[in-house]
Parts: sequence; C-alpha cells; structure tokens
Amino acid sequence: MQASANEATFLIEAARLAVESLGLSGDKTEQRLHKARLRGLSRLAELRKAAEPSMETAAVCGLLGVSRETVRKKVERKQLLALPKGESDRVFPAFQFQDGAVVPGVREVLEQLNTGSPFVALSFFLSRSPVFGGNSAIDALKAGLVDEVLTEARGFLNHGG
Repeated sequence: MQASANEATFLIEAARLAVESLGLSGDKTEQRLHKARLRGLSRLAELRKAAEPSMETAAVCGLLGVSRETVRKKVERKQLLALPKGESDRVFPAFQFQDGAVVPGVREVLEQLNTGSPFVALSFFLSRSPVFGGNSAIDALKAGLVDEVLTEARGFLNHGG
C-alpha cells in the first residue's frame, strides 16, 4: 500500500501545483470549486493512509484460500472492501481480516451501507463513535459488537458520515 499512498500524495501535490500555476485570478466560483476538489483529494489520501496496511489481491487470495475470481465476486457482492489502485487493480485494507478470515460483520456493514464508493465504506469503518466507547467501527466489530455497528451503519449515510 505504500506505493498507493505515495501515489495519492504525489497526485494531490501535483493537482495543487497545477491549480496554483493557473493563477485562477478570474472567477471566484471556479476558484472555490478547485479548492473543494483539492480538499476532496486530500481527504481521499488521508483515508488511504489511515487504511494502511493494505493487502494486494494475491495476498487476500492466499489468506482466504480462494481464487482471484472469488475475491472479485466478493467485492462485487459487497463482502469485502477493496480500494482502487491504478486503473485496473485494487488493494484491501488489512483491518478487515482476522485469524485468516474476514472479520465477522464486515459483509453485513458493507451491505447496510450499500454505497458505490469504497471510500464512504472506508470512512465508516475508521469512524469512531461513543456507541463503541470511542473506538472505530472496525475495532467494535472485532470486539463482537456487530449489532451496534450495524445500527450505526444504518444511520451513517443519513447523517452525512
């Protein structure tokens, strides 16, 4: 995952420099839009870094004892969280695995969130809540608080994450 985080950081810096080099001395609305895009890219980079360490597809296959095709189907069926890496590859946050299996409740949370964005799901798993004693949702799952995490997941998108 280190290469992906470095890539994201590089891209954010390149985008920032490109926006600055344009001057954007004209339209204030356009300036605000560019700044908002940079904030969005920065947030994605922060989430990627917070998700470290991550695993490559081959490592997940080995851990779970399944084929690449099975892993692909699990991602499509919202049974595993995968983050894009480049144009055609992906990485898997290691936090969703424990003792050679997917942490109980991960699949249910992904189904409950029902989002097309892996970064929304990632944000939820990393979010801390007083309901979980100030711990993250993924730590709460690992502690066996599946019902509590699912209840929080139901309201996550309704409250703006």
